[in-house]
Amino acid sequence: RMAQMGPCARGVLAVALLAVLPGAAQNAGEGPGAEELRDISSDICWHGEWTKDRCCRGDASTTPECWDGTYSFGECCPNADCWEGDAFTYAKCCGPENGPEGNAACWLGVFTHQHCCLANSTAQSWVDVMVGGVDTEQFYAMDDFYTDAQYGDDFGYYSTGNVLKTVVTPSKASLQETQQFAHFTTYPMALSPHFARVFCRLLFVMWAQLDERTPFRVVEMGAGSGQLSYDIQQCVRLNEIGIDPPTWRRWHAALEYTIMERSPALAKRQRERGLRVVNGDAQSEKSCKPVLKALAESVACTGVAATRKSPECLARDTGTPEAGASVVLSNELLDAFAPVKLRLSLYGQANVTDCMSWQEVRLVHALPMEELSSLALMLGHTEASLATLVADLRSYTETVFCGMANTTVGREARARVPEDTSCLVLVLALSELLNHLDLGVPASSHNMRLRLRKDPKLWGRLREIVGHFAQELRDGVVIPRDTYRQLRHQLRDSKELEAQFITVMLTYQVPVTVTESRCKDLTWWFVAHQERVERLAHFYSGLGYPAVHLVVRPGERNFIDLIDCLLGPSGGFKISIDYGASFEGLGHSLSIDPKNDGIFVPPIPHELMQGLPECHNFWPKCAGRIDWTTFVDFTNLAAAGKLLGWRTLYYGPQSGLEQVSGYNFTGVRGQSYSVPGYSVLARSWASRHVRSWYGRETLASEKETGGWVQRWTSFKVLLLEKPSLLPEHAEQQKKGFNPIVFPTWHLDSTEIDKCWRYDPLTVPLSDWIPRQNETDVRKALGKLTDEINNNLGRTYAEAYEEAQLAVRLVDWLVATSGCESLRPRRAESVLGSEGLRRSMQKRLLRTWGEMWGHETVVNISESILRRIAGLDEERESTPPVCAGHQTYLALCEDPGGGHAMPWVAAPSPPNL
Repeated sequence: RMAQMGPCARGVLAVALLAVLPGAAQNAGEGPGAEELRDISSDICWHGEWTKDRCCRGDASTTPECWDGTYSFGECCPNADCWEGDAFTYAKCCGPENGPEGNAACWLGVFTHQHCCLANSTAQSWVDVMVGGVDTEQFYAMDDFYTDAQYGDDFGYYSTGNVLKTVVTPSKASLQETQQFAHFTTYPMALSPHFARVFCRLLFVMWAQLDERTPFRVVEMGAGSGQLSYDIQQCVRLNEIGIDPPTWRRWHAALEYTIMERSPALAKRQRERGLRVVNGDAQSEKSCKPVLKALAESVACTGVAATRKSPECLARDTGTPEAGASVVLSNELLDAFAPVKLRLSLYGQANVTDCMSWQEVRLVHALPMEELSSLALMLGHTEASLATLVADLRSYTETVFCGMANTTVGREARARVPEDTSCLVLVLALSELLNHLDLGVPASSHNMRLRLRKDPKLWGRLREIVGHFAQELRDGVVIPRDTYRQLRHQLRDSKELEAQFITVMLTYQVPVTVTESRCKDLTWWFVAHQERVERLAHFYSGLGYPAVHLVVRPGERNFIDLIDCLLGPSGGFKISIDYGASFEGLGHSLSIDPKNDGIFVPPIPHELMQGLPECHNFWPKCAGRIDWTTFVDFTNLAAAGKLLGWRTLYYGPQSGLEQVSGYNFTGVRGQSYSVPGYSVLARSWASRHVRSWYGRETLASEKETGGWVQRWTSFKVLLLEKPSLLPEHAEQQKKGFNPIVFPTWHLDSTEIDKCWRYDPLTVPLSDWIPRQNETDVRKALGKLTDEINNNLGRTYAEAYEEAQLAVRLVDWLVATSGCESLRPRRAESVLGSEGLRRSMQKRLLRTWGEMWGHETVVNISESILRRIAGLDEERESTPPVCAGHQTYLALCEDPGGGHAMPWVAAPSPPNL
């Protein structure tokens, strides 16, 4: 996965996709700059004495004088869907004999007295109308499909072992190879053993700041090949970071390391390498008890019965001060958490905390009849069983999709397409319209009916999509979720048939109403992110977008709850490395392109593509045969921790884990610690992976992106602390320790550092537009010249990378010359002396010049020195300059403790 990440990684997209949607606001009834997309019938149907209050209080027959043939009750009134034939009429439901609340038998869900009789509540969504009368349970929820394809017993990429390189007869040598995966590599493998030594050093600092907790139990979740676990324990065993011997002996004796792994294939490989492993799912709090049981079965607890009675050997339902975990870590685990895609319409004023304001995007699988018959026969079905299967699938398809097509919106759409259009094709085409931003597809059912009848652009596009889908499906039937699972089970022992099945399977996306159970799971998410969602809604409605799209991984909350259980009342740390971004950054990238599901297919080796179709164009295509990954929402993880009283200690680039300079600090009881620094570069060489570790983009294509790639979704670290609840740890909490001393980045746009002139952690235009100080976002876009547009992406991408370089330069200067070399007066002297400047430049370029280039190293370092010396009088500066200055303050002033270390020059690259 160490590759160019994601559909919005390319700067070209990051800059260009926030285009104005011409006509979207006009279709909504508002001019440019609208803050709220309005009900179009408010501007088309009503004028003078003809008002909604007069014409919609009733049904189509109540006030016939309102309808002259140009517009109808069904097009103009938000309550039109309330009335159906003779069963549900205005008279039967709202007549005076039914009392002030109407006939209770008429009301269910969105059909209320206020909505139907008074016509003064929010109009019903056409999607809710379309799916409200059918059972969509067998539409594959995106998170269920993702989980089955990653971890399912029958076709899960990880559980079936597809993730691992094929080794006919595992040997000791093959088990110790760092590259164990077939599809991708990870930093623990590519940078072994240095990646682990950086972690090893950090774990030592955590142990010391937790007052040398013993036992110091580390749980790694989702350990992959086990390389990180193996290398960390080797680092501790051999004292590879150079801790002073007496302290090292206590540290070595205290550490206990356990892996929790979901994949049976990976757990087997980890055990073959001699590692302690317990099975468990990081997305379920139910994993807490088996992990605690495994911790209590440590080597120290395997002796005589008296030993087993020790508190550290007794597992409880949650962690205890003696038998809980101290640190839980993960590397490239969270990106595998199953996503749910949500859509929020921007018409009207949506209550973002109300589940009824949202829709969930689900997957529908379908097969042309010819392909289904061929596969079934090859799987051994008889003609009779095939006939039964076909009849069942036809019945399901017609029942569900004709039920959707026969709604008021479906009937209006059918009038605009060829007569022989199937119910399935019609529904899929209506769903596809939502991805066409230029149409500004409305939310309410009566508006949709009006647009289908009177907007040739919309129904013309519908016809085009219907023609394409009809040709693609060719008398197709839907494969319900359970049938899909049964077929994959039958195919699991035949790779060739499985590849054929994957090739011919068609997958579509259909929006559905958020179910009651889903709503229960996500209510906390709606509340926790209310302000962030409202900011996104305000931004995109002003641009004329009809909706915003967001992805939530319910497992992120469960992950935090699981760790909370493992840490217990004595608290501890959670640290995760993964690629991702903040809630708002990801929200921008998804809303720009509604076809972006936030799921990425990493580059696939050619040999793994044999017999498979093109797998990159649409992520569901090769389910189970390739890896999928998503971008982690670090804001959401921090928000889940905040609910439990946790603190966010650090969020930033993964290189922030490395500290080259030494670190002195005083422990809880006054003991002194001197922690050696560690440098990956000094002990390795400037390979592609090392450059990427330090934030330098090495995969940019001059042809495709002008030599740069947007990096705001690249690898980051999130360090959270669960504070101890125990009175005896009060002094520890007062100290306010932080194992990572470097400046943290923001997780919310309102918390951006006041020094930063702009925010390179998000989609560039989403940051640039608000900085134009225009109340109308379209006026702000009017300032976007070709020159600005061409340079914006590069400016933000370079700032993202160079902010990481700035931290490394200051850390390196402290490591090689100490804090005194950077004091303000000394910095001013260096800048004022040509000889001192050249000397410093020569030293920096010798180490960093090859990786970053002469001009970048010189400009960034001198700008930082100017800031430190007080020669830069502006409050705001570029993110790299701010980061460098703040690193100096952290290492040398508050909390301080940074000191010089012996520097060893990086070795030459190997001869390849």
